[in-house]
Amino acid sequence: MRVIENNNIREVSMDNIKDEEMLNYIDGDIAMADDIKELPYDENNTIKLSMVVVIMCTQGKLQLDVNGNTYVIHENDLLFCRPNILLNNYMISPDFEGKMLGLSERIIQQLLHNGKHIWNKAFYISKNPIVHLEEDSRQIFGYYYELMKIKVNQSPHLYHKEVMYSFIQAALYEICAYLDKFITSSEDDLMRQGDILFRNFLKLLERNKGKERAVSQYAKELCVTPKYLSYTCKTVSKKTALKWIHEYTTENIRYMLKHSDKSIKEISDEMNFPNISFFGKYVRAHFGMSPREVRKNM
Repeated sequence: MRVIENNNIREVSMDNIKDEEMLNYIDGDIAMADDIKELPYDENNTIKLSMVVVIMCTQGKLQLDVNGNTYVIHENDLLFCRPNILLNNYMISPDFEGKMLGLSERIIQQLLHNGKHIWNKAFYISKNPIVHLEEDSRQIFGYYYELMKIKVNQSPHLYHKEVMYSFIQAALYEICAYLDKFITSSEDDLMRQGDILFRNFLKLLERNKGKERAVSQYAKELCVTPKYLSYTCKTVSKKTALKWIHEYTTENIRYMLKHSDKSIKEISDEMNFPNISFFGKYVRAHFGMSPREVRKNM
């Protein structure tokens, strides 16, 4: 076994892994590595993730610490690593083989935009980061991965990224469907009070898709104070309630600008902005450009 002791923290995000030669694919939202044994590492570094990472063990085993808890993944196991966690002290068996898929938070929200009951899966994974795949499911995910590998090795065309995103989206929904068998109605009983409040807040966000942007309104619906709601969100997710609201709002705006034929004014009205001028200022503040420029660039 190869043992790695980590002392310093190295942040890994989509922005700073663009030059990694051992990646098979990288586009700013998706990163793929066919053999994570070959990825470069620094023995003195603890890794802090600023993206979602899914590791699939296809042979051997991998042991590592995730936020101070030790996990071992074996053949046909999936390890889900969410953003803002620390990875260190890992050991790899000599026969280990594994694949890695990295996804930005933005692309996950975009791909699962219309997904049902997504957050109960997210909570389950946060408490159970290792999922063992049965043989039929392993084959399905293997097929998806091989399709993506074939696409990566082909010459890119106008819709190359869209095809890649479609493969990823299908695989994510397969994962969601697979996780349903492990999640029961009693899952709520395992959640701390703060987790339940945060989950209910996200349910409200998912329901209105960022059309309501006042923390106070969400707090009122959840029967807590705005200060307590923001504190809970920050404690559970490392992001404030307002940050979550802005993420849902901007993602819904991005989605409508890209996928609908609605006018800028129609989108502004649907998102409950007081007028198109205010909508334009909001988009500029969060995208760095006007709504028309955002649509044109997409």
